[in-house]
Amino acid sequence: MNETENISEETTIDKKEKKFSIVDTLQFLFLLAVIALIIFIRQMPLFTVDGNSMNNTYTNGDLLVGDKKAEIAEGDILIIYSDVLRERIVKRCIGLPGDQVDIKDNVVYVNGKALTENYIAEPMNTSDMSIRLSDNEYFVMGDNRNNSTDSREIGPIRKDKIEAKVTHNLTKQYHITPVHLKWFKRIVIIGAACYIIYTILGSFLLPLFSGKCDTDEPVHSDHDQTEQ
Repeated sequence: MNETENISEETTIDKKEKKFSIVDTLQFLFLLAVIALIIFIRQMPLFTVDGNSMNNTYTNGDLLVGDKKAEIAEGDILIIYSDVLRERIVKRCIGLPGDQVDIKDNVVYVNGKALTENYIAEPMNTSDMSIRLSDNEYFVMGDNRNNSTDSREIGPIRKDKIEAKVTHNLTKQYHITPVHLKWFKRIVIIGAACYIIYTILGSFLLPLFSGKCDTDEPVHSDHDQTEQ
């Protein structure tokens, strides 16, 4: 009988250890996912296009992903914070630090060379201008030139105001919209709240349930063992 009881106890312990092992694994995976998400957001910021200044490259409501550490080249699309507009904007990089940018007869010249801008939906209608960029300045413009507030009005953008280079359009490439992002954030918040509650209360409740399960197990008295 003692041997049977030992086997039963070992089985119960194995089941409890297996249960805790699954819970611990799920906790670890959830925590890992949250950490990965935080790192992703810090390194790859998200931006929702607001307005039509980048038509037809990007449209109003497109969800973009940027890369903070990517090198910037002419033609790249950037996420910028404008001190003049007091908001984040997305524009195309036209001129790099040290470049000479000229606009003459609605044609953009960089260092004396006319740009081929196939991304512009309609001919540009703007005033002539000329500017030499300093060592930390960038000249940016919207692709919808006739409906864009950019370096023609607000001046060059300092390097420290460039938040990231756009790398992906989640809406066009993967059909992910800001609405999906909101729901995803809610799910993460709810999951994090459940994890915290479980972590705090679990340390108190689990031992109670474990103790109850132990008391529910049949106990064999010496009298029963003698009769058998």
